[in-house]
Amino acid sequence: MATTPGHDYRPVIESRSDTERSPDQVAREAALHEVEETLLNIEQAIKRADRGRKAIPGGGNEQNLKLCLDDAVEKLEAVRKELFQSAYFGGDQQRLI
Repeated sequence: MATTPGHDYRPVIESRSDTERSPDQVAREAALHEVEETLLNIEQAIKRADRGRKAIPGGGNEQNLKLCLDDAVEKLEAVRKELFQSAYFGGDQQRLI
């Protein structure tokens, strides 16, 4: 990357090694990574179920399968929303469900 005279390049966000972060920060980042991976998998499941329900023609014997996929998409979207909100906007308090 080119720099202007007298200005050295500095990244906007400087990554810190594990030794520069507290154990709580490292643990939280690892937990958030797991949440991100789970959200990605849920999103992929929603897309797959949506494609499946669109591929099933209306009427006929397959109508029940289409209804099952409709229900699955609705439930997966609710789970995705709940996980996202709880993980990113739930605060640091533990929750009892």
